[in-house]
Amino acid sequence: MAENQPNDKAVKVGARVYTPLMLPAYDFWVLWISNKFVWKCPTDEVQVPFFQSALSRTHLDIGVGTGYIPAKALDPSGCQEITLVDLNQNTLSTAKARIESANSTVKVKTLLANALEPLPLPESEKFDSISLCYLLHCLPGSPDSKTRVFDHVKPHLARDGILIGWTILGKETPMNCFARVLMRSYNKIGIFSNWDDNLAAFEQGLKRNFEEVEVWTAGRVCMFKARNPLDSPIQARS
Repeated sequence: MAENQPNDKAVKVGARVYTPLMLPAYDFWVLWISNKFVWKCPTDEVQVPFFQSALSRTHLDIGVGTGYIPAKALDPSGCQEITLVDLNQNTLSTAKARIESANSTVKVKTLLANALEPLPLPESEKFDSISLCYLLHCLPGSPDSKTRVFDHVKPHLARDGILIGWTILGKETPMNCFARVLMRSYNKIGIFSNWDDNLAAFEQGLKRNFEEVEVWTAGRVCMFKARNPLDSPIQARS
C-alpha cells in the first residue's frame, strides 16, 4: 500500500454510520438543519437545482445518502437509468426504493463499491452524467489522495457527458460556532475527514482529468462540474 493511502478499515468508518436506525433522521439533520444553518448551502435552493441541471439519460451517482436529491430531480430530466454506488448496503437499498417510488419508469441499479478504487464496471460502460455529492469530505486521506476518485470516474463519463458534485471544505473556509463543533466532532469519530480539504486541491484533481472544469463555493461547500474527459492515462496517486 502506498504511503498516505487509507486502508480499507479507515475507508469504511465513515460509511458505517448510515444504519437503518440513522437513515430516517438523515434528511432532517443533514439536508435541512445542517445544509441551511451549518454549511450554508441549502438543499432545495442550491443542491437540487444543480443536480437537476446535470441529470441525463444514464446517470451514475456515487455516495447516495437516502436518494432524496435524485428522487426530487428526476422530473422533468428525461433520465432513464440510474446506477447507485456506495460502500453501505443500507444507503443503497434506501436510495433505490426512494427513487423507484418517485418514478417507477426509471431503471435503478446498485453497486457496492469503494470510490477510492477503480469501479467494478466494464471499461466500455459510459454514463451521460455522474454525481459525487457529499462524498469527498467523508473519505479518509489527504485532499490530493481523494482526487483519485476523479481518476476512477473519468473513464466512465461519456465524451459529451458532465460530472458534478459538492463537498464540505475544511479549515480554509470561515465557520460559525455550530459548524466548528460539528466539524470537530465528525472528524474525531471519523464521519468526516476533511480538516485539510481545500478548493485548490480538488480543482487541480479535476483539471488533471477533464478539459472543462468549474469550481466555486456555496457557503462552506465546494461545488464543481467538469466536462470533456482527457485522454491521458490515469496518474498514480500516493
